[in-house]
Amino acid sequence: MIKNKKLAIFSDFDGTITERDVIVMIMERFAPPEWEEIKNKILYERVITLKDGVEKLFSLIDSSKQNEIIGFAKKEAKLRKGFVDFLDFCKKENIEFNVLSGGLDFFVEAVLENYKNKLKIFCNSGNFKSEKIKIDYKYLPKNCTLCGDCGCCKIEIIENYPKDKFTRVLIGDSLTDLAASKIADVVFARGDLIKYLNEEKINHIRFETFDDIKEQLTQAV
Repeated sequence: MIKNKKLAIFSDFDGTITERDVIVMIMERFAPPEWEEIKNKILYERVITLKDGVEKLFSLIDSSKQNEIIGFAKKEAKLRKGFVDFLDFCKKENIEFNVLSGGLDFFVEAVLENYKNKLKIFCNSGNFKSEKIKIDYKYLPKNCTLCGDCGCCKIEIIENYPKDKFTRVLIGDSLTDLAASKIADVVFARGDLIKYLNEEKINHIRFETFDDIKEQLTQAV
């Protein structure tokens, strides 16, 4: 890490800030059984793009479930150990904490509502005007040089923070973080992301809690 640059944090939400993937939790509770086949085609067979996969998943659920899903997410989603303390550390050290999520605003913002003054959230919006949940896109890739298959392009968000001025720190756990890992200066990884990074020979630091990340970053501020 380079001490003469400002640190900027870019963290995934599902399974990273939260202990479990909240989209998976929502599907388990509200979607019909075919959601699992779609999930496998996205994450393991990799024959459906992330954008199309998230669309397909939420199209399985009735829009009338919006408030029920929000209540469920707020009650059942657990934050990863050390997260709240890490936000305090970032605020104290004037480090921007950005949440980059392929999930949708109505449940991401609900889970993080108590911390909205300490972070920025970048994600797409749920659309409940039709019978099934649809997506209003705000962060589709425009000129992405890597995959261009994501509904929320983490690369283009990160690139708003110039490499010559910022040490860009990515925190993630899955396939949705792989492309962004290729441009980040420092990558903290857990879960399936470790396997993908090893396959592509991308350097990373393993973590299980935000306490682990704080211990590493404390040496850089």
